[in-house]
Amino acid sequence: MMDDGPRMIRSFPKIRQTRIAHPEPFRWYSGRRMEMQLLELMLMNRVPLCKDENRVVYLTDVTLNTLCTRVDEIVREVYLTLIMEGSRFNNLDDVVDVMLM
Repeated sequence: MMDDGPRMIRSFPKIRQTRIAHPEPFRWYSGRRMEMQLLELMLMNRVPLCKDENRVVYLTDVTLNTLCTRVDEIVREVYLTLIMEGSRFNNLDDVVDVMLM
């Protein structure tokens, strides 16, 4: 199933036409999306380490702050690019939802 994923996506006509007609924006977005997913996995592993006995997250952790900052940068960059291209997104939460869907 994992091996068939990229080939299966290429079989969809709209996605195939997008990759052929405009490969660079699609590649840019795919790279940002993959980085965002990896950062979210790293956050899922880091947040439990930063909790105290009352399950309160310490926001003074440098690694946690760095991960959150990079996630914010990626979301803002994708949001601004989508707005410049005439997208329908109204807020950053929509962009996060679509990227992590």
